[in-house]
Amino acid sequence: MQIDWNISLLLIGMAFVTAWSRSFFLILGERVKVSDWVLEAIRFAPAAMVAILAPEIFLPANATSVTQFDLKLPNIWGGLAAIISFYLTRKMIVTLVVGMAVFTAARFWFL
Repeated sequence: MQIDWNISLLLIGMAFVTAWSRSFFLILGERVKVSDWVLEAIRFAPAAMVAILAPEIFLPANATSVTQFDLKLPNIWGGLAAIISFYLTRKMIVTLVVGMAVFTAARFWFL
C-alpha cells in the first residue's frame, strides 16, 4: 500500500484546524471578548440549523418536491425521537443514542 503524502498532509491539516477552532475559546478564556453583534448573530443559529436539517429529516434523498414526503422514512422517526428525548432529558448522549436506535429500528421495520 502506497501512502499519498498530499492526502496525509491534508488530513493532518484538517485535524489541526478542527482542534484549533473548537478549542479557541477554551485556550484563550476570558482574554477574548466577543462583540455584541457576534452574540446577536449567534441567536439566529438555531433557526439556521432547523432550515438546514428539516429537509434532511423530512424528505428522502434526492427529493425535488415536498410532495415526496413519506412517513416510512426512518429519518423522520429518528429525528422526532431525538427531539423528544432532548426535550425531556436535555442530555446530548441520550439524544444521540435514542435517535440512532429509533432510526435503526425504523430502517429495519419500514425498509
